[in-house]
Amino acid sequence: MNPTEKKQVEAEIERARDGIGDRIDELDAQLRRKLDFDAIAREHAPQIVAGGAVVGFLVGFGFPKLLKRAIQIGVPLALIAYKVKTSRDGHDGEGYAET
Repeated sequence: MNPTEKKQVEAEIERARDGIGDRIDELDAQLRRKLDFDAIAREHAPQIVAGGAVVGFLVGFGFPKLLKRAIQIGVPLALIAYKVKTSRDGHDGEGYAET
């Protein structure tokens, strides 16, 4: 590659990089505004508290003992089955094995 072509390629690379940092900062600020979990929690706090109270009441008084026992046994069994399945597939849920 001659020096002129090399300079042209470098100039194109610099031109392509211009403004990328500004766009990334703008995208970051936009995502932070949209995904402000503290604000979302403040806005929906009454619904979250009411939902927790309802679930607590149902678990404490409303569910029959057989259903409670099924949940106590079924949830751990489902977690164990999921873990066995993911380890058989060759990954542990955090990433995929290279093929």
